[in-house]
Amino acid sequence: MTDLQQEITTKLSRYQKDYQEYTKCLIRGIQIPINGKPEELVRQIFIHFLIKESGLFPDIINIAVEANNHDIEIYKKQRNDNFKPYQYPLIIVEVKRENVNLKTHYNQIQRYLKNACCDLGILYNYHEIIAYNRKNNMFEINHLKSLTDIQSLIFTINNNNDYDNDLLEFKNAQNGIFDSFAYLISKYGKYTTNTVVFKVRQQQSEIAGYFFNIQGNKVYYDVCGKNSKKQQSFDSQNFEKLISIVY
Repeated sequence: MTDLQQEITTKLSRYQKDYQEYTKCLIRGIQIPINGKPEELVRQIFIHFLIKESGLFPDIINIAVEANNHDIEIYKKQRNDNFKPYQYPLIIVEVKRENVNLKTHYNQIQRYLKNACCDLGILYNYHEIIAYNRKNNMFEINHLKSLTDIQSLIFTINNNNDYDNDLLEFKNAQNGIFDSFAYLISKYGKYTTNTVVFKVRQQQSEIAGYFFNIQGNKVYYDVCGKNSKKQQSFDSQNFEKLISIVY
């Protein structure tokens, strides 16, 4: 059975600097000493799998490291630069140093999942992989045999993600279909989380807005960067096209 030190030696790119041996994080590009950061090295093995072995990156997933106080966040790849609304992570991964008892961190990963509105979490210490699947605020706990089991998990939740359906609605709204625009702003435009850029007829410039709401045939919104107590509005029949929805 391969041990962690063998994995580090065979998989991670290493180099010498000032009498110390380092590897470089494949996501952050920072140098990490081989000796002295055991938890970080476990994370690097996990990242190496995602990037070099899984076949998921960069076409299917994006990866964030040390984001929102999480060791690793895995996101669905957003394929249209004009449709990149805020999204919750597909998976939150919490790594621990080799041989740490992962059971003592159950509460930690469950708390992370609840706070991030994420349904799948992973605890990983190189020798053990525990998956947490959140359903109706209850957690199913599964022990995975190897990192390759994570591939099927990602494919499953990735296919269930509604981004692809919303991307079709986005393309319809780009072509001037108001019903698709109304659906998207009700989902992505209610708050300041995303900026919605669109055009209406009889107005030459594009509009960037948020805080959308629809009342009858009127669409109300706030203009981004403009402080006004009164919302702007336009008639639904004057909608021309959606340009972008971006976080």
